[in-house]
Amino acid sequence: MKVLVTGTPGTGKTTNARKIAYALKLPYYNVTTIINTHPSVIEKMEKGVRVISPKLKTVLKRVLPDDFVIDTHLIEYVPDYDVLVILRCEPKELKKRLKERSYSEEKIKENLEVEILDYFTQKAETKKVVEIDTSKDSSEDNTKKIVKMIKGKKWNKGAVTWHQKKYVEMIK
Repeated sequence: MKVLVTGTPGTGKTTNARKIAYALKLPYYNVTTIINTHPSVIEKMEKGVRVISPKLKTVLKRVLPDDFVIDTHLIEYVPDYDVLVILRCEPKELKKRLKERSYSEEKIKENLEVEILDYFTQKAETKKVVEIDTSKDSSEDNTKKIVKMIKGKKWNKGAVTWHQKKYVEMIK
């Protein structure tokens, strides 16, 4: 099984992906680590941010085994995954988490926009989606829910949304 775990920064991708991999007895991979060991996939630096080349998809095809759990927000580069896990976070809680990570106001606003506009749900190219709100429960509880949904094939694409006016106003 090939499981891609995604979501905006601060939703718990790495923590939950590692626990999902352990629970499913699959190897865990992190795209950032793969990028760091394959610098040829960095196209250029722009304002201190790495711009990733489409070569990353080829590298991932080469280095990933037949079964895995991988976490990244660069979902367009991950080849041939079976299940997409989208971690979501209530925008006020997400803002708090990003401030704790010392994100700039500009980056906080960008990431809130991604969360509120359901970016990853819209980008999902599979119907096998597990979408979960990580705002309140522990990563252990979230992992249990996710694994149960994957094993039971209980897909819920679009189950979490933040379209309410109070959230939309946060990104104006």
